[in-house]
Amino acid sequence: MTRFPLILAGATLAIAAAACGSDAPAGPAAAVGCCANGALRVVNAFTTPVSVLIDGTVAASGLAAGAIDTVAAAAGNHAVVLQPSTGASAAQSVTTAAGALNTIAAVRAANGSISAEVLDDTGSVVPSGATKVRVLHLASTAGTLQVYRTQPDYQQPIAWQFPFTYQASFDDLSAPFYQSTVGTWDIRVWQTPADASGWALAPVRVVVALASGEKRTVVILDDPAGGVRVQVM
Repeated sequence: MTRFPLILAGATLAIAAAACGSDAPAGPAAAVGCCANGALRVVNAFTTPVSVLIDGTVAASGLAAGAIDTVAAAAGNHAVVLQPSTGASAAQSVTTAAGALNTIAAVRAANGSISAEVLDDTGSVVPSGATKVRVLHLASTAGTLQVYRTQPDYQQPIAWQFPFTYQASFDDLSAPFYQSTVGTWDIRVWQTPADASGWALAPVRVVVALASGEKRTVVILDDPAGGVRVQVM
């Protein structure tokens, strides 16, 4: 993962193939056997700590804003409740399966309350000879960010979306991925200037090398220690 304060400082993150499927991280998932018996990854993109209840049992307590955790969730249907430190909770039904890692995010709704969004894209099949990447802006305090990329089949920096604000990257957080050929994706993040001229001096650079059939999700989050951070899943 890469962190940078809102007064930006430089960093580069290089990512190669990860374990447990084509859109899964190494790290926390390994502690729960990754996906062997089913697992649920929780992204807290809300503004306060959130506890995670699965079928009425606390699976994670007080997950900090901007943090990610992975918890065991046996294969089957589950009622997941995201419970902030104050205010109403949000519920979401999730079906887990052996060998799979589901992802759910706690986000801020328009009225300021918590909402649960499933981040999995079950319809995003990566064809042989292709790769896919998506970027989600889930940093609730970061404001507008400039996110540009090059991809294996296009080496001219191009904006991911404009404007790129909290949750504005997609109308539906479960979609979409951009597709390219096999090779390296170069994704860079900055605040100003609001055009491609920031590419060369971008304080955050995520380099993702993907093989045929692989995909990754790049998530921009608030950092519990201050500022924002970037994680590749």
